[in-house]
Amino acid sequence: MKYRLRPLWREYEVQSYVHADEQIPADAIDCSLGINPFGYTPTLTEAAYAETFTGISGYPSYPYPQLRAAICEYLAPVAAIAPEQLAIHTGSMGMLIDLHRLLLGEGSRVLCGEPTFSSATSDMRARGAVTDVVPLREENKFTFSAAAFKEALRPEHVLIYIDNPNNPTGQIIPLAELRELAQQALAQDTVLLVDEAYGDFMGLENSAVTLVNEFPNVFVVKTLSKGFGLAGLRTGYAVLPREFLPWMRKLPGEMAITETAARLTPLALRDTEHIRKSKAAIAENKARVLQSLRVLRASATGATVPIVLLYTEKDVNLYSVLLRHGIIAERGEDFDGIGARHVRLRVPRDVDALLPRLAAAEAEVEATV
Repeated sequence: MKYRLRPLWREYEVQSYVHADEQIPADAIDCSLGINPFGYTPTLTEAAYAETFTGISGYPSYPYPQLRAAICEYLAPVAAIAPEQLAIHTGSMGMLIDLHRLLLGEGSRVLCGEPTFSSATSDMRARGAVTDVVPLREENKFTFSAAAFKEALRPEHVLIYIDNPNNPTGQIIPLAELRELAQQALAQDTVLLVDEAYGDFMGLENSAVTLVNEFPNVFVVKTLSKGFGLAGLRTGYAVLPREFLPWMRKLPGEMAITETAARLTPLALRDTEHIRKSKAAIAENKARVLQSLRVLRASATGATVPIVLLYTEKDVNLYSVLLRHGIIAERGEDFDGIGARHVRLRVPRDVDALLPRLAAAEAEVEATV
């Protein structure tokens, strides 16, 4: 059988940091996927989950009025978002794919940082888009530069993609810098798409949601997989300017999440105290990890964001070194712009168990010629 695929797919290679064939030691400490190390809110109980069993046979309660109301309530301290300004999908990635469907096609040009969330840029290229890169430079600890983005921005750019906090560095980009970029982008009808998958690990006042009602070119994507600890429910959403809503309605995504997710996620959204406590504990643990480093270097990173980019100048496969010492990280090769001597580390719940293993890995790196 000769499958008549789009010509682009003959040369295209997917980029993702999810590997199904890895052999992981049984006692390894998982510092890979960027979930909340302290899990989900205690208000979400097994009894509450069991109550969703009755929703299996029917279709989900689209348009998810309770979930939309809970999201609006969560965002209310910083922005007056109406329920119709929300689009609901399976995690932030499902939401990004839908927005890419509307905005990007063969030859569309996108401006993005590097490194950044590789699955997003990989999907852009799968649609035939061209990604123009603003590098986050190692000599500057991979620090984001709004000035560099503004200098690189051209009228042909359909979209600017920025993840905030950045993945894999965990650095928090100040809202003031995004505002400047939004203003320049609006003057040439370019969309600023801010991916806040890790956004619940920073202060809500820094969210680009606060810009959506001011700038018709600012779109924000969020998820409950990270800060709220609900990765298994796959609930994500976009906050969109009213001007864009007629275009969003053209997509057939009306029942993207399950009834179980629709019923449970409002419980998590209302427990903001769990997020506050999680961020405080993450900050304490992360500070201990960063202060322990003798050999490895760390990127610019936010105190309350559980991920950080670690790297060395030595020619080593840092992922393999860490794995030999029982630490699972994310490979640097799975992000554009970095490589085998880089890893993304997610700070775990139990730092006491991590630190001696990390020290042993550093000793191996130091001994490498």
